[in-house]
Order: sequence, then C-alpha cells, then structure tokens
Amino acid sequence: MNLIFDLDGTLIDSRLRLYHLFQQLVPASKLSHESYWAFKQDKVSNENILASEFGFDAAAIERFVADWLERIEAPEFLALDKNFPCMHEALDRLSKRARLHVCTARQHLQPAVDQLDRLGLLPYFDSVMVTEQSRGKEELIASVSSLGPQDWILGDTGKDIQVGQALGIKTCAVLSGFLSEKSLRPYGPDLILPAAADFRLLDDLG
Repeated sequence: MNLIFDLDGTLIDSRLRLYHLFQQLVPASKLSHESYWAFKQDKVSNENILASEFGFDAAAIERFVADWLERIEAPEFLALDKNFPCMHEALDRLSKRARLHVCTARQHLQPAVDQLDRLGLLPYFDSVMVTEQSRGKEELIASVSSLGPQDWILGDTGKDIQVGQALGIKTCAVLSGFLSEKSLRPYGPDLILPAAADFRLLDDLG
C-alpha cells in the first residue's frame, strides 16, 4: 500500500512562515495571525486580500506574487516551519504497514528534502516528489510503483483531493492546513480528519 502526503499544512505546520512573509511584503498590514488565517481558511487568496483590504492594483499584486515566489522557500522562512504534534509517532506506525511518499507543489526539491531531514521526517519516506512548477502532482504520483485503488493521498487542499480522485485512489482531507471543513467538504474526500497524525489503516484500529 502507498500513502502519499502533501507537505505544507499536512506534514508540517507552515502557517507562521506564510503569515510572516505576508507581513514582510505588506508593511501596512495590521492583520493578526488569526485574522490572516481566517481569510485563508475561507479560500480568500492573497491577491483578493491585497485588493480588498489594502487597495493593491494589478501591478502591485503582480509584484507581490513575484516577491512571494522568490522568498517563500528561503532558508530564513523555512526555518519557521515545525512538525505537527504526534507526527513522528504516526509516521513510524504507518511506515511499518505501507510505503510513504511526499508530493508537494514546492518550487525546489533540495530545500524540501533538507527540511524534512532537519525535522527528522525524511527517514520515513520512500520518495519525495516536488512539482518544481514544471510537472503536476497527478503526473508525479502516477509514477509511484504499484499505485492502485487501495492507496491514499492525504492533503489539506481541494487540489489534493482532485488529484487523488483523478488517479482513482482514496482521498483524506486534513483540517490542519489552509482550508476549513466547510471549504473542503464540497470536493468529496473519502475521509476528513483534524490532522494527518490521526490517520489509521484499518488493521491499526483498536
């Protein structure tokens, strides 16, 4: 069996990184961490926040997006990420019963691998797949050996659910990341959990 995990918001808590970068790029922002994430969980994009809350025009939004992409994976921001509670215990348990993989839409492979290593998660995974803005998650996951309907993808976005459905594998949405249950339920995941660490294989129950 294969279990494919998204990275940000699923395996690791990246909320502080994204909030601090937003605040750095928008010096006028007085948004609290909680208010920023309330927007995000309601599927309000950074672009819409900038336009509605700060009056950014199209050119200013374009500059913001370019700066965001340039800095979001910088070492000083990645250092803000941390493991979700009980993640080590969950991955250790699951890795004894299945092959674990990471698939993320990050821009660069090596910083993702280095971060997983720093957080002590890398040894649990058979592979780390990064789209690098050149390949889709669906294409990357389709290359996993023996992928089949018994396998799962776990992620915190609607896109993760859509990828799993397109590949004919089971889908688990987690509420630890960017979207609320209200935002995720319309995508029709097979399972919704508070966090990836709560995932259990059937023979693990009890």
